[in-house]
Amino acid sequence: MLSADLYRRIQANAVRGTERHWAIIPPLVAKRLRPQVVHVADALLTMLPKSDALRLNRVIALGHRGEASEAAIDEIVARYRAARVKRFSVLVGPGPQSKAIGRWLEARDFARTPGYSLLVRDAAEPVPRVETTLRVRRYGPALVDRALDILGEAFGMAPSRREWAKAAGVSRDYEHYMAFAGTTGVAVAALRMHGGLAWLGGAATRTRWRGRGAQSALIAARLRSARRAGCAWAWSETSEPLRGRPDGSRRNLTRLGFEQACVEPIYVWEA
Repeated sequence: MLSADLYRRIQANAVRGTERHWAIIPPLVAKRLRPQVVHVADALLTMLPKSDALRLNRVIALGHRGEASEAAIDEIVARYRAARVKRFSVLVGPGPQSKAIGRWLEARDFARTPGYSLLVRDAAEPVPRVETTLRVRRYGPALVDRALDILGEAFGMAPSRREWAKAAGVSRDYEHYMAFAGTTGVAVAALRMHGGLAWLGGAATRTRWRGRGAQSALIAARLRSARRAGCAWAWSETSEPLRGRPDGSRRNLTRLGFEQACVEPIYVWEA
């Protein structure tokens, strides 16, 4: 399913989406957090010096166009050092240089850690019906604060980043969906579409409402939207399946027709 061309398109889609997501950081938040977004070779680097979160201090798409090199990796390390970032991660996908990139990173004392499963689905295929008593609808700015509360309950959210999350919640780059039990919002998820590809992410469910079909219903709603928009492929990333780690997100996606295309390992550098 994952051809070399489709993988390159997904990586380019991820780069564009990440750039736009970081571009909407409110000015006052940016002044306080000092975010940086940098291109090195064909990779995108994101830096948030005041955070130690690996998802924020991360390199994506390295080598997806065959432009990785040892010199590029040395420049990447130098960039993070100059930004005074104490640790960062490199997400390595199955591009043409993946094996060489792994060797180069390990030679520089990067530690390989569990990564992400990349899941892909033909977006033109019919969407199965999901049985649930919950109701799903797309929401707008009026419900953003409620959505942020759900995300905060599920994952935690630093107060310093809430305004950034709120800016994303009203951005036209995304479609936002919420699952309701009556009038109570219990789960949320996001959809981003560009260039015939649909990315599914930003999913969270309140703890006491898990196991009620909320995320399956949200996946189905987003797939229907992507199909109506004429997207060719839908993609998402979840944590690599490991023994003892919850795997609900991956199960929900595969139940709705996604297939695992590959596992993308993460390499971590620490000062």
